[in-house]
Formats: sequence, structure tokens, C-alpha cells
Amino acid sequence: MTEESRSLELFRQSHQALLHEYMELKRQELGSEDLDKQLVNRANQIIRDFNTSAVMAGKPQLSEQDESEFRSQVKGLMGGGSLAPLLEREDVENIHILGHDNVVLSLADGNRTMAQPVADSEADLVMMIRHLAATAGHTSRRFDTAAPILDLRLESGHRLFAVTAVAERTSIVIRRHRMLTNSLDTLEELGTLTPQMSAVLRAAVRPPNPANMLVVGGTGSGKTTLLRGLLSEVPQSELVVTIEDTLELHLRSSGLHKRTLALETRTSNTEGTGEITMYDLCKAALRMSPDRVIVGEVRGGEVMQLLQAMGIGNDGSVGTIHAGNTKAAINKILIYAQRSPDSPTPDSVLREIAQVLHLLVFIKKLPDGRRAVTSIREVTGFEDGEVLTSEVFAPGPAGHGVYVRPFKSDGEALARLKIAGFSPAALGEPYRPKTDVTKPPAKRAAANKRRAPQSKQPQPSRRPQPKQPQPSRRPQPKQTQPTRRPQPAQTQPSRRPQPAQPPPSRRPQPAQSQPSRRPQPAQPPPSRRQRPAQSPQQAQLNRQPAQTTNARQPNRAIADPRNPSVPNPSARLAAENGRDQAPSPAPTRRQREAGR
Repeated sequence: MTEESRSLELFRQSHQALLHEYMELKRQELGSEDLDKQLVNRANQIIRDFNTSAVMAGKPQLSEQDESEFRSQVKGLMGGGSLAPLLEREDVENIHILGHDNVVLSLADGNRTMAQPVADSEADLVMMIRHLAATAGHTSRRFDTAAPILDLRLESGHRLFAVTAVAERTSIVIRRHRMLTNSLDTLEELGTLTPQMSAVLRAAVRPPNPANMLVVGGTGSGKTTLLRGLLSEVPQSELVVTIEDTLELHLRSSGLHKRTLALETRTSNTEGTGEITMYDLCKAALRMSPDRVIVGEVRGGEVMQLLQAMGIGNDGSVGTIHAGNTKAAINKILIYAQRSPDSPTPDSVLREIAQVLHLLVFIKKLPDGRRAVTSIREVTGFEDGEVLTSEVFAPGPAGHGVYVRPFKSDGEALARLKIAGFSPAALGEPYRPKTDVTKPPAKRAAANKRRAPQSKQPQPSRRPQPKQPQPSRRPQPKQTQPTRRPQPAQTQPSRRPQPAQPPPSRRPQPAQSQPSRRPQPAQPPPSRRQRPAQSPQQAQLNRQPAQTTNARQPNRAIADPRNPSVPNPSARLAAENGRDQAPSPAPTRRQREAGR
């Protein structure tokens, strides 16, 4: 045994006796000076007993240095030891102790810095935590290999979380509450709330019909601080029951609300019994006839008891919940409700939320370290298996929430706010950004309208334009194309009705059988069959450029004795042009009638 470790060994041996002595002194409600004096006297008594035993056993006594270290350890551990200077710094928000020699401080401005070690060894650090677990909080808690995780509240009001055995090194995280006493006015001065938000939240908390709310946010976003500010507006005549895993609100000790009954959970003992959960406390709180039920942090099935408290007349009940935004908080409530022993159906949970919950308030930690309320959402109803909500305040360009949408005119939330004296006109006009969100769709619609005629005009211009010249140049072929087979039989009697009447009676079949007898050969060259049916003037105008190419057609007609209906156009063209050409053999009467 070295000289430096003798004082630590003596402290470990006498720790239980010192702890018992300390608890007795705490029950006597002594002042800090009297308490320190009693502890020093007790330490001196232990030193005298140790030296007497050492003399009788023939062992060396404690040196003056050992005695001084032992007294400092006893006095320091009873008050938090070397943690006390760190907890007294106003600029510190979080303290991370990752081993006895690695201490990191998270400052309020967002920076981080290193600090001096808080213990000489890992064993010394474990001893410090073990003492705090036994003395801090309303209930004594264990911290050893059997219970390696500790979550408690220090006497200063700060929250401590420690872990050992299951971690590489014994570690401590202390979340320091810098604002144990605050109000909505204080938060407004700090920039956490805007005047419009402050007016809404102040009316939502005040009687006679306060609104039920949930404060939403991430870890370290300032939910507990905002909750304290809301509860500072509660009249002192009301009975408030707070339910927390570890006491953090400190409404009564800080003077915010004197009539507060604070309930805290309890872990199981060495035998695994005696555990008191948040669900048990919420269920017990309903039997205390409170005016409001406050749940410090909803993390499980206790959310159903909170909703039940909101629905049975405890108006103004408030809780906090971890979620990324106000819309996601609805799903978180549904998830936590499934962990309740009541085993509610999802539909019943959503209906309960829509019926008893009125406002969701989201607070966020900005990049510069400041906290700001960025969203306030009202619950408007239930429809098609979904909770209907409306975001009244939404994140603005500077990160803070801005008024973007009025409350529902016939909603429950606005009715409760008006009873408390709130006027919707105090909110002014809803915020509209410079680049209005309605402009991009309008621009797209205008662009579509401009593009629509351009895209539609080429389509009719490309297709109708070729169709328009065709009827002008060749109206009859264009019209007779779909009915070119029946037209020859109709045009002949229309042009010469008197001569055409006897031939159909004598020879009706040849005239009708001509188109039907050869329908396929007539399709490839429709122009040759249609040209003889035209008048001579039209044939001359339409076929003059093609006279040289049609000069060979008479030879074809003469060489094709199977088609007697094909006339000899050479003689007709020669007669019309005044040229004397040698005609082919005279056409028959049938050919002449067809030519006419």
C-alpha cells in the first residue's frame, strides 16, 4: 500500500458509515455550514479510530497529508466533490466526463472546451457517483455492477446520467439547467418566442378553459425550459401534479408554483421488486384530483394516461415528447400508446388525440446555439382514420416561427383562446415571403398556356395545309375517291338522262358490271379511268402538261381488245387542238357513249 492510497482506502472502508451519517444530518435540515462542520467532526473521529487501531496492531498511522486528503474527500463527496465548481459556471450547459481524466464542457455559445479531471482514478469516480446516487433525488438509487446505469437529479436541480461496467470507462453526462426560474416574458426577451407566439401560449395556459398541449423537440432543444415558462402562467391557486423519470422541473423549489406535487419514478431493488414506472405514477395522479397533470417526458405507455387526464376534465395538462416536428409527434404518440398495458387500437388512439389535444408546440436549437419556437400546430379534428391538423406558425426565413395561417374559425383551440381574452386580430396578417409560394405554379401554368398554342398550331398547319390544295386542284377526284366505284353509274344518267334511260333497260348489266368486273385493275391507275369521265375542258386544263406522256395511251387502248370501254383519246385531242392526226379504227357505239 502506497502512502497516497491510504486515505482513499480508508474512505472506501468508511463510506457506508459516512453515507448513513450524511442522510441523518440531511433529515435534520441543517444549514450548509452546520452540515460541513458535522462532516468534518465525523471525519476526524474516523481518523482517530484508525490511528488507534494502527497503534494497537503495530502499523503506521496516517500522516498529516493523508488526514488532510481524507477530510477533503469526505467534505467534497458530500457536496458533489470537484463537480461543484463546474456546476456553478453559468456558461456551461452540459458536462461530459468520459473517464476520471477526460472532462469536456459544452458551453452555451455552442463551443466545447476541456476541463480539469474530477477524480484521481476510476475507483474514485465510481465512489463519487455511488454517493450521489444514494443522496440525491427523492429516492435512493444503486450504482454498481448489478445496476450499472444511473439516471438522477442532483440537489442543484441538474440531471445526471452515469454508466459503468457496460462501458469502456466509467462516464458521466450532466445536463445543467441554466434557467430554473423563467417565464414567457423572459423567453420573449431571449428571442425564443415572438410576441405573437407569446400571446397565443399565454392565452392557451390561462383559465378558465386552458388548452391541452404537447411541447415537441429534440434532445437538448429546450423543452423543459419552455415547459417551465408555460407553467409560470398557471395561477398559484391550482394544484399541479408533475410526473418525471428524474425531477427536473423544480416548480416548487424554484418558486414558480408552490402548490406542486412532484412524483418521481423508482428503480427496482436488489431483489428485482419495488419498481415504480411512469405509467404507475400517471395512473396514481388521476386519483389525486389535480387541476393539471404535467408529464415531464413522454416515452412509453404513460401517454395514454396523459390523454385520459386531458379528457376527464384536467384541462391545461401539458407534456413533452421527442419528435422531429409537430406533425411527427402524432405518430410518436401512436407508437408509444401501443406500449401501454391497456393495448388500445390505433383508431381509438387517433380519435382520442383529435378529441383531447389542442396544440403542438415545436422548439428547436438553432445553429448559433439559441433556442427558438419554430412551429405551433392546432389539432382540428379526425377524418378518414387520420388526425387533421393545421400549422398556424411555421419556420420563417430567420429560423423563428412566423404566423402563416389563421386558426380554424370554429375550432376548439380558438374557442379556448378567446375565452382567455385572446383576439385573432392581434396576430395581424399572415406572413407571405417575397418569393410567394403561389408564383411558381402560376408561372408554370402561364408557360403551359404559351406552349400549348405553339405545340397545337404546327399540328393542324402541317396536316390541313396539304389537304386544302388537293380539293382546289382536283375537287372531283378527291370527292370520288371514297365512292369512285359507284360514281360512274351515277354520273352517266345525270349528264344524259333521256338517252341513258333506254340503254339501262336493254343492257343494264354491262353498264353495272364494268366497275364490278375489274375493280382491282382500276385501283392502281385511278387517273386513267377518271379522266375520260371529265369534261373536255377540264381534261384539257388538267392534263395539258401530261400530253406528251399520254401520247402513247392510244396504242395501249388499241392493243388491249379486252377493255372496249377505254376510248382513244388521240383523236379527241387532235380535234380539240386543231391538228389532223390519223385516228385509230373508229370506236364502237359503246366506246362513244363511254367517252361522252
